[in-house]
Amino acid sequence: MPPDPACSRSASFVIPALYQPTPALLSPHADAARAHSTTWARWTGLLDHVDRSGARVWDEARFTSMAIPLLAAYGHPDAAPRELELASDWYVWACWFDDHFTQVFKLPGARVRAKAYLHRLRRFTPPDSPRTPRPANPAERGLADLWSRTFAGSSRGWRRRFAASTQALMRGCLRELEDAGTYRVPEPIEHLGLRRTSGGAAWAADLVERVIGAELPAQVVGTRPVTVLRDTFADAAHLLNDLYSYWREVGEESAPDNGMLVLRRFLGCGVQEAADRVNELRTSRLRQFEAAVLTELPALIEEGGLGTEERGRIARYVQGLRDWQAGACAWHRRSSRYLDLGPASRAARRIELSAGQASAAPAPSDQGMRRQPL
Repeated sequence: MPPDPACSRSASFVIPALYQPTPALLSPHADAARAHSTTWARWTGLLDHVDRSGARVWDEARFTSMAIPLLAAYGHPDAAPRELELASDWYVWACWFDDHFTQVFKLPGARVRAKAYLHRLRRFTPPDSPRTPRPANPAERGLADLWSRTFAGSSRGWRRRFAASTQALMRGCLRELEDAGTYRVPEPIEHLGLRRTSGGAAWAADLVERVIGAELPAQVVGTRPVTVLRDTFADAAHLLNDLYSYWREVGEESAPDNGMLVLRRFLGCGVQEAADRVNELRTSRLRQFEAAVLTELPALIEEGGLGTEERGRIARYVQGLRDWQAGACAWHRRSSRYLDLGPASRAARRIELSAGQASAAPAPSDQGMRRQPL
């Protein structure tokens, strides 16, 4: 795969100041969720697993520095303790699956094994049963446990949607490997469309419904206003990730489907302008999200004749998506998953963070705003 010249040591860029219409709030159960997910990751074998070459996917130091449970604590500040633990474990599993899949199946000729691996994993999210096959590896062990815990207390309609988005998430990993093999850089509209259907944000939007008790009424699922909310949410989340993951995906993994690379190739611009354009596009998608909340959602609610309880669920869902967007900004600034924020690493990669983004301490919007227990 051809190296990207913009990832040379001479190329530098500043991550722009991020538009954040709502403050990031931290769950009061954050520490408990972190402790729980650390124990869970050990129990499932995610921290012990080595591939055929003897390489470990994660060790405890790597797991701790990524702070994945913090994504759940920031993304779902109002979730009850058990639901926050469930979300945290799902995020841990999804991140480990992504890293493991890339590490094991990135070699030429591994596509058949990769498809067989994914085909078996599909059996671990049956919409009509909490029972799954006997797990044979850490990915299956974690997914089996998560599905049994997720099944209880959720409707069949939601389970079907969440199972489909989980499978799309897994298929997306295969598509990314295939694209990396040919190094085909998509155009911007294609890039956003692919991310909407197989990226992690649509999956996270489904999980929001479960974690905060905001399952969408069946009659609004798939309507234009809800689709606009989901699409703009997904676009903004993925574009945020493109900014922080550029060096890892393009510089280290030679992945061709990072939004910064897509725009740099499409516009014929430098890496800093690409970062600025990605940030502007993300801002526009967040503003379109809020416009849809104000202009399209009220008409849907009135025309659908929804009752008080159903309206309350929709309101919680909208706030849940807002919380997740703000929380994702806070988490990206504090996690080493995509960008080691240490001075030595930043100097080596010649990357800077704009004012207000470089500190590991809580951002001003976090100060004194921890949610109280439910």
